[in-house]
Amino acid sequence: MSQNTTYNERSWAIDVIYEINKWAESRSVSLKRAGGENTLNTGKGRLFPDVLLYDQSRILQGWELKFPDTPISDIETIKNARKKADILGLNSFLLWNVSNAALYIINEDGEHHIIKSWSDLNHISKRNQVVQHDDKWRAMLKSILEDLNYYFSNGTIKSASLIDSITGNGISDFILNNSVEVADHLKNKAQSSGEFFDKVNIWWIENKNEYPEENQPWRPLSRILLISWTNKLVFGHLLKGFNEEANEINNITGGITVPNALKKINKISKSCDFWNIFKPNLGEEFIPQNAWNGLVEFNDLLTDLRLEGVDQSLLQDILRYTVFRAKRKAAGQFSTPRELASLLTSLTMMDRSSNIIDPCCGTGTIPKAAYDLKVHAGISTSNALKHTWASDKFSFPIHIATMSLTSPQNIGELINIFREDATHLSPNMTINLHNPNDGSLISTPLPKFQNIVSNLPFVQHEDFEKMNPKVLEGINKKIERLVGTKYKLAPKSDLLAYFPFSLWSLLEEGGRMGLIISNSWLSSRWGSTFYKLLKRFFHVECIITSGQTRWFKDAEVVTNIIILNKRSENDVKHGSIPFSEKTTFVTFNKSLQDLINNENGEVDFDKTNTLSSIIRTQNPMTYEDLVMSSYTPSEIDSFTTMGVGLHSIFSNPSWILDIQDKLVSANQVFYTIRGVRKGWDKMFYPKEGHGIESEYLRPVLRSSRDITHLETKATSVAFCCDLDEEELKELGHTGALNWINHFKNGVNQRGIPLPESIHSSAKERWYTMLPTQLAEIVISINPGQRLFFAKLDKYSFINQRLAGLSRKDPNTDIDLCHALLNSIVGLFYVESLGFGRGLGALDLRSSDIKSRLHMLNPDILTKEQSEEIKEKFCRLKQREILSIQQEWEQEDRQDFDNTVLEAYGIAHLKEEIITSLQTIHKIRMSVKKNN
Repeated sequence: MSQNTTYNERSWAIDVIYEINKWAESRSVSLKRAGGENTLNTGKGRLFPDVLLYDQSRILQGWELKFPDTPISDIETIKNARKKADILGLNSFLLWNVSNAALYIINEDGEHHIIKSWSDLNHISKRNQVVQHDDKWRAMLKSILEDLNYYFSNGTIKSASLIDSITGNGISDFILNNSVEVADHLKNKAQSSGEFFDKVNIWWIENKNEYPEENQPWRPLSRILLISWTNKLVFGHLLKGFNEEANEINNITGGITVPNALKKINKISKSCDFWNIFKPNLGEEFIPQNAWNGLVEFNDLLTDLRLEGVDQSLLQDILRYTVFRAKRKAAGQFSTPRELASLLTSLTMMDRSSNIIDPCCGTGTIPKAAYDLKVHAGISTSNALKHTWASDKFSFPIHIATMSLTSPQNIGELINIFREDATHLSPNMTINLHNPNDGSLISTPLPKFQNIVSNLPFVQHEDFEKMNPKVLEGINKKIERLVGTKYKLAPKSDLLAYFPFSLWSLLEEGGRMGLIISNSWLSSRWGSTFYKLLKRFFHVECIITSGQTRWFKDAEVVTNIIILNKRSENDVKHGSIPFSEKTTFVTFNKSLQDLINNENGEVDFDKTNTLSSIIRTQNPMTYEDLVMSSYTPSEIDSFTTMGVGLHSIFSNPSWILDIQDKLVSANQVFYTIRGVRKGWDKMFYPKEGHGIESEYLRPVLRSSRDITHLETKATSVAFCCDLDEEELKELGHTGALNWINHFKNGVNQRGIPLPESIHSSAKERWYTMLPTQLAEIVISINPGQRLFFAKLDKYSFINQRLAGLSRKDPNTDIDLCHALLNSIVGLFYVESLGFGRGLGALDLRSSDIKSRLHMLNPDILTKEQSEEIKEKFCRLKQREILSIQQEWEQEDRQDFDNTVLEAYGIAHLKEEIITSLQTIHKIRMSVKKNN
């Protein structure tokens, strides 16, 4: 026992812990030991209980100890004890102030209440009486323990597993509660350190798309740093069971500073390796004091937990859940779902024993899936690890990926994970790994790989060009060296387009590449060039999309899987593509979770392998959960020649090839009109009460929301003035003049004066918007559920949210053309021209309408056929436009389409056409479903 002169609450707590352990040693009870000595070191403001009770590898309960001068009913003490119980995932806590004790239970509704109290020593009221009555409080302690044992044994008090306590929401939330403070500290540090600012800026350019809810890097980075530190501490304690040098982690305690803690971390890594886990992340040394105190106390708790003594299966679970928590709490929105990673690697890796690399590994879900598939195939854990490689440009993903691939079974094995920019990788380049036994550097040449798999980073061209335009230039030169100077990627290509060609030389002959990429390439200008080059360098084996839900549920981006087989250098140079070679387009009609997971929500590797085999072999067996169709390069070229976007080929539009002679490019019949865009609608589309003279107002159709029927009219007005201000003064047109002056000194959202920011040509005044072209038929450039072409009652001015058509020949039967454009063939083309954005809207461009829109040729109809079609179409014009799903159910719609298709002799193709339209519409709209 401590001396009277120094006896305080901390001294008493240490004695209590000693007495509990002595009591437990002599009994066969659930309570095996007590701890908490380490967590007492931080003094005031502790985040963990004074005493922790354990049952082997589970935490039973936490106690708060006070001296008698603090009432047992003190509200702050109760609140503090409850908070600590929540952090550890416990359903009870105990308060004891020597005089009295109270046991609280937290019910399922989250409310706490006393179920047992002890008042044996309520006559003790002063601090100095505690040591004087040490025999009495020891007796009371035994009484408390006997009663608690009853509640432990009957299940009233529920324990928390180490996994729940260490990796659950409680501790991670308490640590991440400091993220705002850390973010502010990082931001202030960047103000005084240009070097740190530059590093953060580069990091943010490449990662900001992962965090669309943030417009600055500080909060995401702060969360990453706190999670990184937490993981290092957990991993350091797990290593103690394998290498006694890791016991150095116990010394991150008390008032240790961040720099000194980093020295201890480095010492552990030198002895035990795992440099990828222990090495500093960007800004990790800049943790402010309050947040650091919390991390040190967490480490004290880990010391108290004695993780080195638990069995390997529990260590594996702790590792797995630590990684899961890190991904959930700190990774961005494009962290690869495990089901997607498993399918990607299974589809790509034909030979399970072969080398595989993920060069943009992120948090390691894909290399972990590759490793697991290898082990599932019967390959030893040692060989599976030997042939699984991963790299990333940034430290934090490498940190998590290394933890993902680590297990108690392979500690001591070399892990092939390294830090490098994927665009810099080349065969035989020297990379640095670390010896698993002593942490020494291992320099080794990078081999070629049979398999490359990755979820490619989503970085738009504008952002990547700012970071490293020479990389893009270098990849294009590489393409030109192989296939000629006229071949290169389009200037506006997203970063994802460069990776297959950058990594091509890293593949062995006949190697396979499996990529997860944004769907934007399927229907974009740069995507067309990308695809032409892609099929020159690779056999595009299959492209897979979801017809059910987005694969990345928290991100708006829509993605595909693409599987590629490397062509030989000679075939690339000569453009040799076998005529019979086919590309399979696959659509899933179920979620990946339903297709791949077992009843426990875990990935089922047998189901994964079955699904990938069916896709690779195009097995004729009935498999209703997916739709597959395969086409040769010439057939795909025929589709694109007929204006059908690559994304539409998922709908099996082979019927298009049967009706080519009945279609005509719409640009032979119509001019395409672009809606006018000026960039400040408040000025150019005035509301009532504007006071502008009528000669400066023109009717305008502003939005598809204004269209309810297939025949419509412009109901809004636009401000159209091409006179200068002096002319307006001379004419006395003060309404227009005042309107201009009202906006003259205004600024846009970025603070730029409107006269500078408003889009104007050199020939126009800043406030001038004139309708250079007028439309007869309009289409929304972002249609949702409704697909239609609407006819205006007269030539009209249209807004930028619309595109328009206007007859080239005034003698063209506009009513017939309007009807044909609204047939199921015309509506299929609407879906085919654009591609679905993340929220389900279709993205159309007027340039694509001009170059790719086809329609049934009105010139091959007889007069009688034309009149019958127009008559049937009149019925549709008399009612409101419905969603495309509702349209199919309408008798007038079915009657109209039947008449059109019979007139062209293609009525037998009706079901195929409808199925194609429904399929691509369903794929687009499926991204709006809840995941």
